[in-house]
Amino acid sequence: MIKIFLTFLMLVLLPLTLDARRNGEGFFLGYGMGATHYNDSGAINDYGAKKGNFSGSAKFYMGYKYDHDLTLEGGITNYGYFEATKDGEVVEEFVPMAASVYLNYGHDFYHNQIRPFIVIGAGLLWINGRRNTIYDEEVFFSAHYGFGLQYMPNWLYGWGLRGAYEGDWSRFKAYSVSGTNLDGGGYDNFLGSVYLSIQYKF
Repeated sequence: MIKIFLTFLMLVLLPLTLDARRNGEGFFLGYGMGATHYNDSGAINDYGAKKGNFSGSAKFYMGYKYDHDLTLEGGITNYGYFEATKDGEVVEEFVPMAASVYLNYGHDFYHNQIRPFIVIGAGLLWINGRRNTIYDEEVFFSAHYGFGLQYMPNWLYGWGLRGAYEGDWSRFKAYSVSGTNLDGGGYDNFLGSVYLSIQYKF
């Protein structure tokens, strides 16, 4: 009985005593899905419309972890589908996507398995408006930001989970349309995603 207990104890404790380099430097990639939100600072309301249906987000990312604090990442986020309706009619549809490069800064805890982090960087945001009624451009520079928590259990040999919120902020101009409050002035654009991903580090 004692031998069985000691064997079980070793199986539990062994992952915690493995070489710290396992979750140290190296390449990684991940894919996640989640919920999304969109805030155009009132542009749709000024057009006289309102937000209609929307869908969730998907994110693919990859990067290199330099040490237990710093990683460099790049990611593509599909923020899903949004629509604007006016008098019961769809007047605009958006399928926004962003490509970003950013620093991921955090710290490893609990034998390099748990890592809270923040991200900050820059990218390009494609609005992908299908009817061209509100935005006067399709592509904007964006500031990428976020925070999250990563769990990389040693016993999964490189596999792990990440839960995070990440978003893109940009500034855009709207079409000046007769009969609306749009005057071609600037609006702040916020797109964000709360997602859960699975990732693998080589």
